[in-house]
Amino acid sequence: MQTDEGRVIEQNGAKIAVYKDNDGKEHFLSAICTHNKCTVAWNNIDKTWDCPCHGSRFDKMGKVILGPAIADLEKK
Repeated sequence: MQTDEGRVIEQNGAKIAVYKDNDGKEHFLSAICTHNKCTVAWNNIDKTWDCPCHGSRFDKMGKVILGPAIADLEKK
């Protein structure tokens, strides 16, 4: 995975959103949207985690930037 990029992996049966920052450090979040429990996907153009179900968007570190979700992605 390149720097400033994200992807969803499966680890011990859980969907994990992994973001690799510009320093090469990986950040791990739950890939499950806090609104309706769909799996988010990495948007490489906007550098966001996007939920395909209802349009919620989260920044690189999992903070809500567009609802309907009101809770951030859980850090892992």
